Amino acid sequence: MRSLANLFSPPTPEKIAEKELQDMRLTLFQAERRLLEAQMQVDYYRNMIAFLEEVGTSGVEGVADRRHAIAHTATGTEAPFMPARTVPGLTTVPIVPSAA
Repeated sequence: MRSLANLFSPPTPEKIAEKELQDMRLTLFQAERRLLEAQMQVDYYRNMIAFLEEVGTSGVEGVADRRHAIAHTATGTEAPFMPARTVPGLTTVPIVPSAA
C-alpha cells in the first residue's frame, strides 16, 4: 500500500533522511550490544585461562586457599567457609567440559 502511495506523492528527502536516521540508530545500538557481548566473552576466557594456568602451577588446593583468603579479607569477615545452598532438582554444570 505504501508503494502505491509513493507513486502519487513520492517521499521527500527529509522523510527519507528521517527513516534512514532511525535505521542507523538501530544498527548502531545493535553493533554496540554485540561489542559489549564480545568484550564479556573476552574477559571470561581471559579469567578462565588465568585460573587454569594458576591451577596448573600452584595446584587446586593452593588456588582455592588463596581465593578463600582473598574473599574473606575483602569482606572483612573471618567466618568459616559456608558452602553454597543447594536447590532440589538442580545439578551443577562444570565450567570446563571433562574429557570423559
